Amino acid sequence: MWEQWGTVVAALIGFGGVFVGLLIGRRQVTDQAKVEHEQWLRGQRQEAFARLLDDWETAVRAMNEVIDDEERHRRAEERGHDWDTEIVPAIREAVAQPWRQVWRSVERVELLGPPAAVRAAFNMYEVGGNAVSALLDFRHPWPHVERVNAARSSADMARRDAVPVIAQVLREAPSPRSRRGRFSRTQAVRGRLLSRPEQE
Repeated sequence: MWEQWGTVVAALIGFGGVFVGLLIGRRQVTDQAKVEHEQWLRGQRQEAFARLLDDWETAVRAMNEVIDDEERHRRAEERGHDWDTEIVPAIREAVAQPWRQVWRSVERVELLGPPAAVRAAFNMYEVGGNAVSALLDFRHPWPHVERVNAARSSADMARRDAVPVIAQVLREAPSPRSRRGRFSRTQAVRGRLLSRPEQE
């Protein structure tokens, strides 16, 4: 009788050991999968952040070129080109097109996160949109130099504030315990920002 119980106990112990081993192995596989996912996500974020900064520089450069070419636009008007139907639409498109690309980069950052980087990206776009609105205000005199310069300074500050946030995200090493957050912005803000470069 006792020998039979001993056999049963030994079998249970053996089964328990196998079960624990399976649990440990499964946990290790799960942790490894999480680390690999975080490594992939980190790479995607790095690419998205780099693209955002590049597109931002392109958009700002387009604004600066419009300001620097003020005399060229004036000369075009003197040569007979209509200010309202030819020159103004050309200026709008030259500024708006690169800012549409900035918006696409902001959307990609929104998809990848984390929330702190998303907030920084939206702030960059919103403040940059203020600079665009100032530049594309064609009421005389144009351009409104003081207003445009103030808006450009705010935009530069927003970019400087975003860089350390982005750097902090990229410095964080992947960990099995790290979790990906979820985030979104209201449709009202999204629509307002997206249409900003094309406002009159």
